[in-house]
Amino acid sequence: MKNLLYLICGICIFFTSCVPTKTLVDTSCPGYRNVDFIRSNISEKGIGIMPVLGGEEKEQYRRPMGEAITKYFRKEFGNENVRSVREVIRILNDSSLSGEYSKAISDYQTTGIVPREMVYKLGMALNVDYLLYTRLLADTEVEVIQSGYGYYSTTIRIDEIYIQCQVWDTRLGDVSWEGKGGIAKLPKDTSDVINFTAIGLSKVVGKNKNDGPCETKKDLLNSVKQANTNTYVAILLISGLATLIPLLMLL
Repeated sequence: MKNLLYLICGICIFFTSCVPTKTLVDTSCPGYRNVDFIRSNISEKGIGIMPVLGGEEKEQYRRPMGEAITKYFRKEFGNENVRSVREVIRILNDSSLSGEYSKAISDYQTTGIVPREMVYKLGMALNVDYLLYTRLLADTEVEVIQSGYGYYSTTIRIDEIYIQCQVWDTRLGDVSWEGKGGIAKLPKDTSDVINFTAIGLSKVVGKNKNDGPCETKKDLLNSVKQANTNTYVAILLISGLATLIPLLMLL
């Protein structure tokens, strides 16, 4: 009898102690690659990191993101092959290209046509064949999960920060690669999202479509759903135990 009670209690403790198996996933993913572009091209021909774009509400991420991208691109492709955001801005100002650059970037967001003449001039000034265009996006997803046949529900918040990226060929004035660097996490995860996002991008840039990791927020949702299911089972066991113990004590 005592062993049975210990077993039931142990099962309850196991289920109630279960937590989501994932709190963070790498959503970085390649989207497009020109057949003539490979990762080693960056090391051989150099790349300039243009200022990260994004609305005013993204300012807390935008500037640090540019510095993080520079840091991890240099780790991947070599210090001498990656020109930082600060270097790009300095060259733009010193070469009197800042006005032309601003107009070209604004036009690109409307037309989707890479400003060939401007990127050629900037590439020549930086002595690189490629430029990295990035746009910062942040997203919060909230989903209410009904568990236990509707007896209770859980609200899940998932925060994602990611950057849409393109590598521009300064010689051809065209897009050589497109993809994103990103991270999605549950709020309780305290990981540095800026560095994780930059690392993810540095690992996928130049790769073929679907080379990965390409994880999604659904991985986090499924993890939480499994934890909720375990909790519901534990509730049923505890309720049954509360009813069963008095009966067993009479035997």
